[in-house]
Amino acid sequence: MTINDPKGLYSIKLESGKNVVYETPTGLWTKDDYKQYHSHYVEKIGPALKGKKWGMVAVMKDYKTSSLSDELNTHAAWLENNGCEKVAIVVDSSIVKMQMNRAGNNKKFEQQVFTDINEAESWLSSKGFSL
Repeated sequence: MTINDPKGLYSIKLESGKNVVYETPTGLWTKDDYKQYHSHYVEKIGPALKGKKWGMVAVMKDYKTSSLSDELNTHAAWLENNGCEKVAIVVDSSIVKMQMNRAGNNKKFEQQVFTDINEAESWLSSKGFSL
């Protein structure tokens, strides 16, 4: 299953029989954009995973920081309560990686930041997720 935002702001992909979601957010988002994105997780991704534990690869190389703290917290809480255990974030530079790692992780799911998607996938695979 692949979900593409009509505005091109994100793509969410879940292959049948796998327990890893790939997402690629891009650009600058509004609150309505984030609500639409979140609704795809609630209405499509969650039911497709059927309560399984799962991981995520978030390729954030083209995402722009948005002032959506409440929306981000709502989505993170949904992830925590719906089986997401590990999140591998892929960014475009070592500086961004360092900043994101420094920001910490106060979520229930484990999060690691990478500059290479192969490293992100290797990490998730080492944690028991099928890619």
